[in-house]
Parts: sequence; structure tokens; C-alpha cells
Amino acid sequence: MSWNHSLYIYHKKQGGQFLADRDSDDGMLILAFKDHPLVVDIATEGGGRFGPFSYVRARLPVALARPYELTIGAEKALSGGVNTVLKAVPGVAGYSVDFGCPEVTKKRLIRTENVPFTKLVLGSLELRNALLACPEDKVEVRSGPGDEGLHLITVTTAAAVNSLSNNSGDWYLGSGGEYTEIYGSEEDKAKESRRVEEEFFPRMDRFLALTRAVYSAVTQWPM
Repeated sequence: MSWNHSLYIYHKKQGGQFLADRDSDDGMLILAFKDHPLVVDIATEGGGRFGPFSYVRARLPVALARPYELTIGAEKALSGGVNTVLKAVPGVAGYSVDFGCPEVTKKRLIRTENVPFTKLVLGSLELRNALLACPEDKVEVRSGPGDEGLHLITVTTAAAVNSLSNNSGDWYLGSGGEYTEIYGSEEDKAKESRRVEEEFFPRMDRFLALTRAVYSAVTQWPM
């Protein structure tokens, strides 16, 4: 995996503040959105024989009038069956499937304690389109500390990008990375940069668009 290298090439085109070193693969890019920092980096979980696993993560702060929590899981084949069961017992453990957007919610598990407001949130066409463009990603909105209404939007990949079983999912994280940058020919470097732009850039654009769409959706309507 060469997350740092791909993220660095993205940074050179998109700007922002890039934080990384050459010996690790946990680079961070800080962009700006509506005067807030939009941070994209790698979240590492687990360990032992099959880990640790790395997931792409974007985070964006938002201020809301009241505490609000929302989880929108990634699309899974089994979610449709689970949603069918939940229809018989609506509201169990904060889950509900009656959001009026089956094209988006059918294969996603959604959990919230504020169903009416979440229906408004999912009424955002921008958010629905962003969710459809990123079926592999999970959305969370969580209350922050203090009493200023601080919340945190987090979008993560459902599958680990360093898993051998899924070959980084649909993220291209470099075939040579830093090795190509240091030791490769100019032709190799140009070829690698082009592939990052062709494959990594569109995926990152969709990922960050989803994060921004969540922000717009939760601030579009008064709570």
C-alpha cells in the first residue's frame, strides 16, 4: 500500500495542508470547507495475525442546534433482508427503515434516534446522489464535547484498503509508491502519477463529496 504517495499527488493538484513522512504510510491531508477543516487520513484498527487494517477516513466538524446521531452503513447484500425484518419491529435499538428513499436505503442499515429529522436529511438530493456514488462507504454523525452544538461527521471505507483479500477495494494506492518516486525513471514516475490521477483522484473526489454532502444535508433544515 502506498497511501502517502497517492495522497501527496492528490495534494499537489488540490492544495491543502499535507502531513506525512517517508517511513510510514499514514499521511493526512487537511482541506477547507465552509471555513472548517476537512481532514482525510487513514484509520488503523486491529492487529495480530491478520492486522492491523487500514481504512480511509474523512472528518468534518459541524455545529447543530441539538444533539444528533446518525449511522448510515455501507451497502451490503444482507441489509435488504435485515431491513425487511426491522419493518416488523420499527424503532428497535434506534433503527428504522421507513425513510422514503428506497433507492438509497434498501441495502444500507441506518440508525438514528431522530427519525423525523433524518427523513429531512435523506431528502437531500445531493446526499442521496453522493451515497449512490459511494456504496462502499459508511457515514456517521456524532455529538462532540461541550455545549456549543459541536458534532463530527465521519466517512470511512467499509473495507480495509490494505486487505489482500480485496486488493485495496476500489482505491488505487500505487504500484511502486515512494520506491518509484526515489529510484524510478522519469518515465516510470510520470506513468505512476497518471495512474494515480486516473484511478485514485475520482475515488477520492467521490469520497470527499459524500462528506461535504452530509454536512450540507444536516445543516439544510432547522432541527
